[in-house]
Amino acid sequence: MNFEVEKKEFLKGLSLIQSVAGRKTTLPILSHILLEWKEDSLYLTGTDLETAIREQLPATIHRDGKGSTSAKKLYEIVRELPDGTIHIEKKENHWMTLQCGKSVFNLAGLDPDEFPTMPSYREDFFSKILIKVVREMIGKSVFAASNEESRYHLNGVYFVQSKSAGREILRMVATDGHRLSLVDREGRLIRGLEKGIIIPKKGVMEIRKILEDRDGEGDMELYFDQSHGFFRMGKSLLVIRLIDGEFPEYDQVIPKGNDKKLVLEKEKVSGSLRRVSTMASDRVEGIRFSVKDNTLELSSYHQDFGDAREEVDVVYEGAPIEIGFNARYLIEALNVIDTAEVIMELKDEGSPGIIRPSSSTDPTDQLCIVMPMRI
Repeated sequence: MNFEVEKKEFLKGLSLIQSVAGRKTTLPILSHILLEWKEDSLYLTGTDLETAIREQLPATIHRDGKGSTSAKKLYEIVRELPDGTIHIEKKENHWMTLQCGKSVFNLAGLDPDEFPTMPSYREDFFSKILIKVVREMIGKSVFAASNEESRYHLNGVYFVQSKSAGREILRMVATDGHRLSLVDREGRLIRGLEKGIIIPKKGVMEIRKILEDRDGEGDMELYFDQSHGFFRMGKSLLVIRLIDGEFPEYDQVIPKGNDKKLVLEKEKVSGSLRRVSTMASDRVEGIRFSVKDNTLELSSYHQDFGDAREEVDVVYEGAPIEIGFNARYLIEALNVIDTAEVIMELKDEGSPGIIRPSSSTDPTDQLCIVMPMRI
């Protein structure tokens, strides 16, 4: 046998890799996973040329080597094997034999030398950042990124670093042109972030997936060059090709004169939005906001099914205002705010609304902007 690896460790690595490998591609090698075994480690690599993941697993190596086989098929096989040690041997014509207990599988492969090489990186360029900070910032921003690939410069999260009141501030911003989410957190200087970069949404979701199983108190390491972002978490290395484009001047769309301020109970308003939106038009998902005294009335209408109306108690003492919003955008914005109460700032029926936490020490630490709709 060339090497032996425990099923639990192998499956954990394959589950991360196979989500990148095997995406729609015309190059057969990209549907494969690269296995390299040397010294006391097994290295797994998968890529779609935009995102690459490399995992290092503990293994017993009898003879150094490397191979390539279908990522999807290898994952399916290992997932169904009983717990225990998996023995793998490289055969002729790039085939591999996998044995576990009384099960034996012979897997066809391709020449591992055809597998794309990982972009090179500088070991001394990495900076540390708390995993919980990255996880939180991604969670509070990525939902607003565009899903339209034609708008490629909006199809990601803008990540930049700046100074504010003597502090190093990390900022993530995402927008699809209809809503925007911005979150700031204090952090150390990170190489490559001075002018800002755009991380593709697919790549951001891969970062989030890897972080889900990590200790929230641990660190991750990262840095950026002109074309790639490098993210290292323990034995995992994620390399993402950055979007080559200009992110919009988002500062210009943040409203400055929203003088009508509502204080809302987040859970009550979210529940009301979900109920009233069941009668909103399927295409535009429009909800009408009518605010007067300390009452917010939400209403919707569907030409085929009827209408709905519900009142919610709020804190508001300004002039009456009516405005339309996309209900889903509001619900998603409320979902990423941690405080029990939120502040909503409005100006008029044609201006965007701002949603922010009520107890933030700095009102710019987090905010969501939602464009109005004509209902």
